[in-house]
Order: sequence, then structure tokens, then C-alpha cells
Amino acid sequence: MAQKIVVIGVNHAGTSVIRTLLAQNRENRVIAFDRNDNISFLGCGIALTVSGVVKDPESLFYADVPALEGMGASVYMNHDVIKVDGDRKLITVKNLGTGEELTETYDKLVYAGGSWPIDPPIKNKELENIDICKLYQHAQSLIEKANDPAIKSVAVIGAGYIGIELAEAYHEKGKRVTLIDRLERVVPRYFDREFTDRLQTDMRDNGIELVLGADVTEYRGNGGKVSSVVTTEGEFPADLVIQCIGFKPNTELLEGADKIPNGAVKVNEYMETSLPDIYAVGDSAAIYHSATGRHENVALATNAVKTGVVAASRINGMDAVKLDSVVGTNGICVFGNKLSSTGLSEDAARQLGLKVHSSYFRDNDRPEFMDSYEKVSVKLVYEEETLRLVGAQIGSYGKENHTESIYYLALAIQKGMTLPEIAMTDVYFLPHFNKPFNFILTAVLKALGLNYAVPVEGTNWKENSVKEAYSYN
Repeated sequence: MAQKIVVIGVNHAGTSVIRTLLAQNRENRVIAFDRNDNISFLGCGIALTVSGVVKDPESLFYADVPALEGMGASVYMNHDVIKVDGDRKLITVKNLGTGEELTETYDKLVYAGGSWPIDPPIKNKELENIDICKLYQHAQSLIEKANDPAIKSVAVIGAGYIGIELAEAYHEKGKRVTLIDRLERVVPRYFDREFTDRLQTDMRDNGIELVLGADVTEYRGNGGKVSSVVTTEGEFPADLVIQCIGFKPNTELLEGADKIPNGAVKVNEYMETSLPDIYAVGDSAAIYHSATGRHENVALATNAVKTGVVAASRINGMDAVKLDSVVGTNGICVFGNKLSSTGLSEDAARQLGLKVHSSYFRDNDRPEFMDSYEKVSVKLVYEEETLRLVGAQIGSYGKENHTESIYYLALAIQKGMTLPEIAMTDVYFLPHFNKPFNFILTAVLKALGLNYAVPVEGTNWKENSVKEAYSYN
């Protein structure tokens, strides 16, 4: 059955919605609005473009308006949706070019409002060369400044993924880089000290100045341009400041919707909100998280695309396509560290009140009788009573990449699997690729009190609780 579907936001999620709606049913009438003048920009590639790995930023667009219109969609750029009337199934849109306002009705509404960088109230933030990182326009500015010889020092505020990637990118462009964060470690949401200690050492060895456990209190300038960042741990030079503090969902238009504290809209497994015939996808949505047992806002491009497919499929009557849960699987490759994680870090789990133990194992990836082998590390975080896996982290150090092993651990968390169940996963052994007891299996067995490998410093597990749970003697 043909329906009239309005899509607000033509970003990763919105593009996924439009493509799926029309690929499954060409009779649908799809109308999309976006306040920007470009679509589908891969923001995760900005740092790669700054460093010069990606030569042409235009290559970071994976769709365009003509392509979507060729499928049958009507796409209106530079149009800002200013009101959603769910009772009347009506939206109000402002043409940013002319100032004209218009209304549009819908049968179904898909909200892909995305998110926007958090902008804290720091003194003198109106100074020139204090930037954020989100859109293509930001990428153009950051690339230009990376190639500006007058900019010698760069301060990045926020030691999350984007901040660390930009720190590496500007370092590779020959800039003096200071990375500042109010937390005591980099990326603590995803990784524990077994991984961040090495990453921080490698960053410092590469010349990055890490200022951790510090709040930014003020920007100082010279001639209208920023010249330094003042923190609770001192003042640091900066000809360019990039704020990478985090993102806030843009959900103000969905008044009355059930939301989590940061504003993301709660959705069910079909991306349906508490508002009739209104779906939320991408960064705007809060999805059930298997590790925490509650709705979470996990703003990743992978989730954006999946939620778009699910919402569109539901509208088209394909109920078999659904997203029951997420676990926040992610990865990063910086300063020689290939890292991936899923679920909760040990610190994050404890902060949520979960009673957990962990098992950490570091080993060579292949048997030592092979001609070459490299270091790999894994950490598993699990509930002490049930042995349910709630988090995993992998570090791969060398030319090979073992981080993709995180995929089956993510699935294990989504399905509520325990360590004994994971230990019996049907995996292969071949000396070219791994050991008879690979690094994940060894970490599982170690947690179960079956320590077949040399103990690794930093392991934290309690054999007694495992024996009690499984009646080991």
C-alpha cells in the first residue's frame, strides 16, 4: 500500500530510511527535509582528511540529492522543520532561502534530527579559530587550518574518539597538539586502563601533550583570535581550538515523546516512539541496550543505518526486520593502537551499579613456532553471579588486525550469553591465524578458573565466585 512518508533529516539515518522505503515499495510518496545544503557526509572521515589520508573530502559523501530523487523521493534542502503537530499529522517547514513557511501532512513521520556538538559556556568562546567538528563545512575549515603555517599549536578539548583522531591528524601535519579532558583517562567509556595506559604512553611518546583531569575555564586571545586555553591545570598555547566534548540529540520538535535524560527519544524494536505514527532513528533515538538493561543513546553511524532500515521496513509492513537491542560496538585506530570494544567497560559497569568481575589476557596472536607473531590483548567484563558477558575490549598491536573478533562478542552480549556458553563457540584453529587456545577463549577459561596460560599482570577475577556458581570442587 502506498503511503505518504515525511522524513526530517537527510543524514546517515534519514538517507537509509529513504533508500529502504523506496527500494521496498516504489509506490511510496517520500518527502524529505533538511536544514543543511548537503547530505550524507561521513563525519568520521574528517580526521583522515585533515591528516591527508583522504585526499578529496568530496569522496566522503556516499549519497546525493539527485540519486535519492532518482529513486522517487522529493528532497528539500535548506528547509528547516520548525514544528511537528502529531495530533493533526502536520509539520511546519521554513524555507531558509526565502523565509517562506509551508505545511506538509503525512501518514507516517520518520524523525532523523541527528545531534549537535555540545557547546559549553566557556569565557571568550566568541574568539576566532574556536571550532567544532560535525559537518562538511566544519571539515573544510579544519582542513584549511591544518595547512595554514600560521597555526602552529592546536588544542583539542575532549579525549573521546573524535578528539584523539584529530589530535593525531594535526600532529601528523606538524602542529604542536594539546589534548584536554576533564576525565582522568582517554576514552574511559569504552576502554579500561589495560588499554588506555598504553594508548596514552604512545600518544605522549609521539609528542601529544595530555592534560587530563582538567576543566577548561577560559579562552584567551590576541587580535580577536584565540591564543591559549586556560584550564584548572594550567594555561596552554593554541592558535586553533577544536571542541569535541560530545553531542546532544536534536529532539526538541518531538514534544511529549518519551525520552531519556539527554533528550534522546525512546523507541521500541521497530523504532516507533510513544507518539502515534512517528518514528525516531539515528542519533535522535534511545534504543534498548542489552548490557545495561535500559534505553541508551548510542550515536554511531552503524546504528544510524540500521535504525533507518528497521523504521522503513516497519512502515512497509516487513515486521521481521527489527532491532531488539544495541551494545555500542566501536573501534579506533590511532598511534599504532588498533582497539575495539563492545558493551560496558569495567569502570562503566561499576558506575552503573553492576557487580562485575573481569578477565584480561595478553598473548601472541599465533604460535611462537611460526615465522612471525604479534601482540594482542582482550578483556572480558562479566556479572559475578550469572557470568553473563556485559563488555569486551580487544587491542591489536602490529600489522595484523584482530579487532573484528569483537563482532561475535557483541552478539554474545546482545543474546545474553554467559562465559561457559561463549567458551563452547565453534571456532577454528590454524597456526597461520591463531593458537589452539586463542586469546578470547583463554580469557574465558581464565575467568572460569581454568588458567591454561601464564598469568598476565593486571588480571582481575575471583575464582571462588565462579566455583560457587557452577559447583566446581
